[in-house]
Amino acid sequence: MTAEELAKRFDMQIHAENGSFCECHYIHEGQGRAQSGSIYYYVGPTERTKFHQIDCDEYWNYVRGSTLEICLIQEDGTLTIRKLGAEEDAEPLIYVPKGTIFASRHARPVTEGTFITCITVPRFTYDGFTLISDEEMLTKYPQVSSFLDGRF
Repeated sequence: MTAEELAKRFDMQIHAENGSFCECHYIHEGQGRAQSGSIYYYVGPTERTKFHQIDCDEYWNYVRGSTLEICLIQEDGTLTIRKLGAEEDAEPLIYVPKGTIFASRHARPVTEGTFITCITVPRFTYDGFTLISDEEMLTKYPQVSSFLDGRF
């Protein structure tokens, strides 16, 4: 199955950061926030996710489709770009530590989107989710300009 065919199998909804998703599992024992959660996530061939920050650790797991570049910005401003995919210079799993600002885009112009799973520890909540505008990113982290411009 292609990434698009996988995405069509599930009742996916538009995500605030772009792309589409559906929750597939979470572990909840007792009171309070669930210990972990997971989603299916699809990034279409012309989409990039918006910069955002979450209050939990997140694991991005490649399933099918085109390679993604994930731009990670640590609290000290250090920028790293890692590739998620099955190509020789990519990794099938990328860990995003809690508090990291990050976004994704396709590594090159593509005709196929990307289907992944994301696992968060503890479970993702919108209370711990912050979108960061491109303008704010460029002001605070001018080094993201090539990522935002889509230069390859």
